[in-house]
Amino acid sequence: MNFNPSDETDFLKNPLFMKWMASPNAELDRYWQDWASENADKKETMFRAIELSKSMVLKNNYRMEEGDFNQMRNRLLEFNAKWESQTPPSLYSDRYKKKFAWLWPVAASVLLAGFLFFNYMGSTDEESIKVSETQMWLSKSVPKGVKKIFHLPDGSTVMLNSDSEIKYPVSFENERIVELIGQAFFEVQKNENLPFTVVSGELKTEVLGTSFDVSAYPDESKMHVAVVTGKVMVNTASGVSTTILPAEATYYDTDTQSLKKGGYDYNHLVGWRHRILKFQEESYQHVFDRLSKWYNVSFEFASGEIPKGKYSGEFQNESLENVLNGMKYSLGISYELKDGIVKIRNK
Repeated sequence: MNFNPSDETDFLKNPLFMKWMASPNAELDRYWQDWASENADKKETMFRAIELSKSMVLKNNYRMEEGDFNQMRNRLLEFNAKWESQTPPSLYSDRYKKKFAWLWPVAASVLLAGFLFFNYMGSTDEESIKVSETQMWLSKSVPKGVKKIFHLPDGSTVMLNSDSEIKYPVSFENERIVELIGQAFFEVQKNENLPFTVVSGELKTEVLGTSFDVSAYPDESKMHVAVVTGKVMVNTASGVSTTILPAEATYYDTDTQSLKKGGYDYNHLVGWRHRILKFQEESYQHVFDRLSKWYNVSFEFASGEIPKGKYSGEFQNESLENVLNGMKYSLGISYELKDGIVKIRNK
Protein backbone atom coordinates (compact mmCIF):
# COMPACT_ATOMS: atom_id res chain seq x y z
CA MET A 1 0.00 0.00 0.00
CA ASN A 2 1.38 3.41 -1.03
CA PHE A 3 0.43 5.42 2.06
CA ASN A 4 2.10 8.80 2.59
CA PRO A 5 0.25 10.71 5.35
CA SER A 6 0.88 14.41 5.89
CA ASP A 7 -0.77 14.63 9.34
CA GLU A 8 -2.77 12.67 11.93
CA THR A 9 -6.07 13.01 10.09
CA ASP A 10 -4.69 11.08 7.10
CA PHE A 11 -4.20 8.09 9.41
CA LEU A 12 -7.75 8.42 10.74
CA LYS A 13 -9.06 8.37 7.16
CA ASN A 14 -7.13 5.19 6.36
CA PRO A 15 -9.47 2.13 6.63
CA LEU A 16 -6.65 -0.32 7.36
CA PHE A 17 -5.26 1.87 10.16
CA MET A 18 -8.68 2.27 11.77
CA LYS A 19 -9.28 -1.48 11.47
CA TRP A 20 -5.97 -1.98 13.34
CA MET A 21 -7.09 0.41 16.08
CA ALA A 22 -10.51 -1.25 16.39
CA SER A 23 -9.49 -4.91 16.07
CA PRO A 24 -5.72 -5.40 16.36
CA ASN A 25 -4.23 -8.76 15.42
CA ALA A 26 -0.81 -10.23 14.73
CA GLU A 27 -0.94 -9.62 10.99
CA LEU A 28 -1.99 -5.97 11.32
CA ASP A 29 0.57 -5.41 14.12
CA ARG A 30 3.30 -6.69 11.87
CA TYR A 31 2.09 -4.65 8.89
CA TRP A 32 2.12 -1.33 10.77
CA GLN A 33 5.38 -2.12 12.57
CA ASP A 34 6.97 -2.68 9.18
CA TRP A 35 5.39 0.52 7.86
CA ALA A 36 6.77 2.50 10.81
CA SER A 37 10.24 1.01 10.26
CA GLU A 38 10.17 2.01 6.61
CA ASN A 39 8.79 5.49 7.35
CA ALA A 40 10.83 6.61 10.36
CA ASP A 41 10.10 10.28 9.63
CA LYS A 42 6.36 9.62 10.08
CA LYS A 43 6.57 7.76 13.40
CA GLU A 44 5.68 10.72 15.61
CA THR A 45 2.66 11.54 13.45
CA MET A 46 1.65 7.90 13.63
CA PHE A 47 1.85 7.89 17.46
CA ARG A 48 -0.29 11.01 17.64
CA ALA A 49 -2.83 9.35 15.35
CA ILE A 50 -2.87 6.29 17.61
CA GLU A 51 -3.71 8.42 20.62
CA LEU A 52 -6.32 10.38 18.67
CA SER A 53 -7.99 7.11 17.73
CA LYS A 54 -7.92 6.07 21.40
CA SER A 55 -9.60 9.33 22.36
CA MET A 56 -12.30 8.53 19.81
CA VAL A 57 -12.77 5.16 21.51
CA LEU A 58 -13.09 6.94 24.85
CA LYS A 59 -15.70 9.18 23.34
CA ASN A 60 -17.82 6.19 22.32
CA ASN A 61 -17.25 4.18 25.50
CA TYR A 62 -18.10 7.00 27.89
CA ARG A 63 -20.62 8.88 25.73
CA MET A 64 -18.58 12.07 25.71
CA GLU A 65 -20.21 15.26 24.55
CA GLU A 66 -18.86 16.67 21.29
CA GLY A 67 -17.43 19.69 23.10
CA ASP A 68 -15.57 17.54 25.64
CA PHE A 69 -14.22 15.34 22.88
CA ASN A 70 -12.95 18.30 20.85
CA GLN A 71 -11.35 19.75 23.99
CA MET A 72 -9.58 16.45 24.63
CA ARG A 73 -8.35 16.25 21.04
CA ASN A 74 -7.01 19.82 21.21
CA ARG A 75 -5.21 19.06 24.47
CA LEU A 76 -3.63 16.05 22.82
CA LEU A 77 -2.22 18.16 19.99
CA GLU A 78 -1.07 20.88 22.39
CA PHE A 79 0.63 18.33 24.62
CA ASN A 80 2.51 16.82 21.69
CA ALA A 81 3.58 20.26 20.49
CA LYS A 82 5.03 21.03 23.93
CA TRP A 83 6.70 17.63 24.12
CA GLU A 84 8.38 18.07 20.74
CA SER A 85 9.81 21.41 21.85
CA GLN A 86 11.54 19.74 24.81
CA THR A 87 14.97 18.13 24.72
CA PRO A 88 14.79 14.47 25.81
CA PRO A 89 16.67 13.82 29.06
CA SER A 90 20.17 12.39 28.93
CA LEU A 91 20.30 8.61 28.69
CA TYR A 92 23.80 7.69 29.90
CA SER A 93 25.64 8.66 26.71
CA ASP A 94 25.24 10.04 23.21
CA ARG A 95 25.58 6.50 21.87
CA TYR A 96 22.49 5.42 23.83
CA LYS A 97 20.63 8.58 22.84
CA LYS A 98 21.02 7.65 19.20
CA LYS A 99 20.26 3.99 19.77
CA PHE A 100 17.03 4.69 21.65
CA ALA A 101 15.98 7.88 19.89
CA TRP A 102 12.85 6.15 18.60
CA LEU A 103 11.65 5.68 22.19
CA TRP A 104 10.89 9.35 22.79
CA PRO A 105 7.71 9.51 20.71
CA VAL A 106 6.61 6.26 22.35
CA ALA A 107 7.18 7.78 25.78
CA ALA A 108 5.24 10.84 24.72
CA SER A 109 2.31 8.69 23.66
CA VAL A 110 2.33 6.74 26.95
CA LEU A 111 2.35 9.94 28.99
CA LEU A 112 -0.27 11.40 26.73
CA ALA A 113 -2.63 8.45 27.11
CA GLY A 114 -2.51 8.79 30.89
CA PHE A 115 -2.82 12.56 30.74
CA LEU A 116 -5.92 12.51 28.56
CA PHE A 117 -7.59 9.56 30.26
CA PHE A 118 -7.31 10.84 33.81
CA ASN A 119 -7.97 14.44 32.80
CA TYR A 120 -11.30 13.34 31.38
CA MET A 121 -12.11 10.69 33.97
CA GLY A 122 -11.60 13.14 36.77
CA SER A 123 -14.78 14.91 35.65
CA THR A 124 -17.00 11.83 35.27
CA ASP A 125 -19.17 9.94 37.69
CA GLU A 126 -16.94 7.38 39.43
CA GLU A 127 -19.75 4.80 39.51
CA SER A 128 -19.86 4.74 35.69
CA ILE A 129 -16.17 3.96 35.31
CA LYS A 130 -15.21 0.33 34.66
CA VAL A 131 -11.50 -0.44 34.58
CA SER A 132 -10.46 -3.67 32.87
CA GLU A 133 -7.07 -5.31 33.32
CA THR A 134 -5.07 -5.68 30.14
CA GLN A 135 -2.87 -8.72 29.81
CA MET A 136 0.69 -8.13 28.69
CA TRP A 137 1.76 -10.12 25.65
CA LEU A 138 5.13 -11.42 24.56
CA SER A 139 6.38 -11.72 21.00
CA LYS A 140 8.89 -14.29 19.72
CA SER A 141 10.12 -14.45 16.15
CA VAL A 142 12.79 -16.05 14.00
CA PRO A 143 14.25 -14.67 10.76
CA LYS A 144 14.69 -16.48 7.48
CA GLY A 145 17.14 -19.37 7.69
CA VAL A 146 16.50 -20.00 11.41
CA LYS A 147 14.38 -22.50 13.37
CA LYS A 148 14.00 -22.26 17.14
CA ILE A 149 12.12 -23.81 20.08
CA PHE A 150 10.33 -21.63 22.66
CA HIS A 151 8.67 -22.60 25.95
CA LEU A 152 5.20 -21.23 26.74
CA PRO A 153 3.88 -20.28 30.23
CA ASP A 154 2.02 -23.60 30.72
CA GLY A 155 5.01 -25.78 29.84
CA SER A 156 3.94 -26.32 26.23
CA THR A 157 6.61 -25.91 23.58
CA VAL A 158 6.54 -24.39 20.12
CA MET A 159 9.12 -24.75 17.38
CA LEU A 160 9.08 -21.85 14.96
CA ASN A 161 10.00 -22.35 11.33
CA SER A 162 11.93 -19.72 9.35
CA ASP A 163 10.42 -16.24 9.01
CA SER A 164 7.73 -16.86 11.64
CA GLU A 165 6.39 -15.12 14.75
CA ILE A 166 4.17 -15.92 17.73
CA LYS A 167 2.51 -13.68 20.32
CA TYR A 168 1.02 -14.91 23.60
CA PRO A 169 0.05 -13.63 27.08
CA VAL A 170 2.71 -13.63 29.80
CA SER A 171 0.34 -15.80 31.85
CA PHE A 172 -1.95 -18.65 30.77
CA GLU A 173 -3.95 -18.47 34.01
CA ASN A 174 -7.22 -17.41 32.37
CA GLU A 175 -6.75 -18.51 28.77
CA ARG A 176 -4.19 -20.30 26.64
CA ILE A 177 -3.98 -18.47 23.33
CA VAL A 178 -1.22 -17.97 20.78
CA GLU A 179 -1.24 -15.84 17.64
CA LEU A 180 0.90 -17.22 14.81
CA ILE A 181 2.31 -15.73 11.64
CA GLY A 182 4.18 -18.31 9.57
CA GLN A 183 4.70 -21.96 10.55
CA ALA A 184 5.13 -23.67 13.91
CA PHE A 185 4.96 -27.09 15.54
CA PHE A 186 3.17 -27.19 18.90
CA GLU A 187 3.47 -29.75 21.69
CA VAL A 188 0.70 -28.78 24.10
CA GLN A 189 0.42 -29.73 27.76
CA LYS A 190 -2.96 -31.30 28.49
CA ASN A 191 -5.46 -29.20 30.44
CA GLU A 192 -9.11 -30.21 29.97
CA ASN A 193 -10.32 -27.13 31.83
CA LEU A 194 -8.41 -24.66 29.67
CA PRO A 195 -8.32 -25.31 25.91
CA PHE A 196 -5.28 -24.21 23.92
CA THR A 197 -6.02 -21.95 20.95
CA VAL A 198 -3.83 -20.98 18.00
CA VAL A 199 -5.04 -18.06 15.88
CA SER A 200 -3.34 -18.00 12.47
CA GLY A 201 -4.84 -15.65 9.92
CA GLU A 202 -8.32 -16.93 9.06
CA LEU A 203 -7.86 -20.18 11.00
CA LYS A 204 -8.43 -20.90 14.70
CA THR A 205 -7.18 -24.22 16.06
CA GLU A 206 -8.41 -25.45 19.46
CA VAL A 207 -6.94 -28.35 21.44
CA LEU A 208 -6.75 -29.69 25.00
CA GLY A 209 -3.36 -31.38 24.73
CA THR A 210 -1.71 -32.68 21.59
CA SER A 211 1.04 -32.11 19.02
CA PHE A 212 0.34 -30.57 15.65
CA ASP A 213 1.76 -28.37 12.90
CA VAL A 214 0.26 -25.11 11.65
CA SER A 215 1.37 -23.30 8.50
CA ALA A 216 -0.15 -19.86 7.80
CA TYR A 217 2.27 -17.53 6.05
CA PRO A 218 0.52 -14.26 5.12
CA ASP A 219 2.12 -14.24 1.65
CA GLU A 220 0.75 -17.70 0.81
CA SER A 221 -2.85 -18.62 -0.02
CA LYS A 222 -2.50 -22.23 1.15
CA MET A 223 -2.63 -23.02 4.89
CA HIS A 224 -2.68 -26.29 6.78
CA VAL A 225 -3.06 -27.85 10.21
CA ALA A 226 -1.54 -31.34 10.54
CA VAL A 227 -2.09 -33.48 13.66
CA VAL A 228 0.63 -35.83 14.94
CA THR A 229 -0.97 -36.84 18.26
CA GLY A 230 -4.29 -36.12 19.94
CA LYS A 231 -7.29 -34.33 18.42
CA VAL A 232 -7.85 -30.74 17.31
CA MET A 233 -10.73 -28.64 16.04
CA VAL A 234 -10.13 -26.16 13.23
CA ASN A 235 -12.46 -23.21 12.62
CA THR A 236 -12.39 -20.74 9.75
CA ALA A 237 -13.35 -17.08 9.80
CA SER A 238 -16.32 -17.91 7.57
CA GLY A 239 -17.74 -20.34 10.16
CA VAL A 240 -16.66 -23.69 8.70
CA SER A 241 -15.20 -26.15 11.23
CA THR A 242 -13.85 -29.71 11.32
CA THR A 243 -12.17 -32.08 13.77
CA ILE A 244 -8.95 -33.85 12.78
CA LEU A 245 -7.14 -36.85 14.30
CA PRO A 246 -3.55 -38.17 14.06
CA ALA A 247 -2.29 -38.57 10.47
CA GLU A 248 -5.02 -36.17 9.29
CA ALA A 249 -4.69 -32.59 8.14
CA THR A 250 -6.92 -29.71 7.07
CA TYR A 251 -6.04 -27.65 4.03
CA TYR A 252 -7.39 -24.11 3.76
CA ASP A 253 -7.35 -21.90 0.67
CA THR A 254 -7.66 -18.19 1.51
CA ASP A 255 -8.65 -17.34 -2.07
CA THR A 256 -11.68 -19.65 -2.18
CA GLN A 257 -12.17 -19.88 1.63
CA SER A 258 -12.49 -23.64 1.22
CA LEU A 259 -11.51 -26.10 3.96
CA LYS A 260 -10.67 -29.73 3.12
CA LYS A 261 -9.65 -32.66 5.29
CA GLY A 262 -7.47 -35.64 4.38
CA GLY A 263 -4.25 -37.52 5.03
CA TYR A 264 -0.79 -36.03 4.69
CA ASP A 265 2.85 -36.87 4.03
CA TYR A 266 4.76 -36.29 7.28
CA ASN A 267 8.03 -35.30 5.63
CA HIS A 268 6.23 -32.89 3.33
CA LEU A 269 4.30 -30.94 5.99
CA VAL A 270 6.16 -31.56 9.25
CA GLY A 271 9.60 -32.80 8.17
CA TRP A 272 11.04 -29.29 8.47
CA ARG A 273 11.39 -30.02 12.22
CA HIS A 274 14.05 -32.58 11.31
CA ARG A 275 15.60 -30.44 8.57
CA ILE A 276 13.79 -32.38 5.85
CA LEU A 277 12.83 -30.27 2.85
CA LYS A 278 10.32 -32.06 0.61
CA PHE A 279 8.54 -30.78 -2.48
CA GLN A 280 5.48 -32.63 -3.78
CA GLU A 281 4.38 -31.56 -7.27
CA GLU A 282 4.76 -27.91 -6.28
CA SER A 283 4.99 -24.89 -8.57
CA TYR A 284 8.44 -23.39 -8.95
CA GLN A 285 7.05 -20.17 -7.50
CA HIS A 286 6.33 -22.02 -4.26
CA VAL A 287 9.62 -23.96 -4.46
CA PHE A 288 11.72 -20.80 -4.66
CA ASP A 289 9.63 -19.09 -1.96
CA ARG A 290 10.33 -22.01 0.40
CA LEU A 291 14.03 -22.00 -0.47
CA SER A 292 14.17 -18.25 0.20
CA LYS A 293 12.76 -18.72 3.71
CA TRP A 294 14.75 -21.89 4.41
CA TYR A 295 18.18 -20.54 3.41
CA ASN A 296 17.64 -16.77 3.81
CA VAL A 297 18.40 -15.91 0.19
CA SER A 298 16.64 -14.11 -2.64
CA PHE A 299 16.36 -15.24 -6.25
CA GLU A 300 16.84 -13.31 -9.46
CA PHE A 301 15.88 -14.77 -12.84
CA ALA A 302 17.76 -13.69 -15.96
CA SER A 303 14.65 -14.26 -18.05
CA GLY A 304 12.58 -12.15 -15.64
CA GLU A 305 10.18 -15.03 -15.08
CA ILE A 306 10.08 -17.99 -12.70
CA PRO A 307 10.17 -21.32 -14.58
CA LYS A 308 6.81 -22.95 -15.32
CA GLY A 309 5.83 -26.42 -14.27
CA LYS A 310 5.92 -28.56 -11.10
CA TYR A 311 8.78 -29.97 -9.07
CA SER A 312 9.16 -32.91 -6.66
CA GLY A 313 12.20 -33.71 -4.57
CA GLU A 314 13.36 -34.47 -1.02
CA PHE A 315 16.46 -33.25 0.81
CA GLN A 316 17.63 -33.76 4.38
CA ASN A 317 20.05 -31.38 6.03
CA GLU A 318 21.45 -30.35 2.64
CA SER A 319 23.19 -27.13 1.68
CA LEU A 320 21.51 -24.75 -0.73
CA GLU A 321 24.13 -25.59 -3.36
CA ASN A 322 23.23 -29.30 -3.17
CA VAL A 323 19.53 -28.55 -3.48
CA LEU A 324 20.11 -26.30 -6.51
CA ASN A 325 22.41 -28.89 -8.06
CA GLY A 326 19.61 -31.42 -7.70
CA MET A 327 17.19 -29.07 -9.44
CA LYS A 328 19.31 -27.65 -12.24
CA TYR A 329 19.33 -30.78 -14.41
CA SER A 330 15.56 -31.14 -14.48
CA LEU A 331 15.13 -27.40 -15.03
CA GLY A 332 18.00 -26.95 -17.48
CA ILE A 333 19.43 -23.98 -15.59
CA SER A 334 22.68 -22.70 -14.16
CA TYR A 335 23.03 -20.56 -11.07
CA GLU A 336 25.39 -18.19 -9.27
CA LEU A 337 25.25 -17.62 -5.51
CA LYS A 338 26.79 -14.42 -4.15
CA ASP A 339 26.05 -12.25 -1.09
CA GLY A 340 22.71 -13.96 -0.37
CA ILE A 341 21.45 -13.58 -3.95
CA VAL A 342 20.98 -16.54 -6.30
CA LYS A 343 21.02 -15.61 -9.98
CA ILE A 344 19.25 -18.20 -12.13
CA ARG A 345 20.01 -18.47 -15.83
CA ASN A 346 18.77 -20.78 -18.58
CA LYS A 347 21.47 -22.96 -20.10
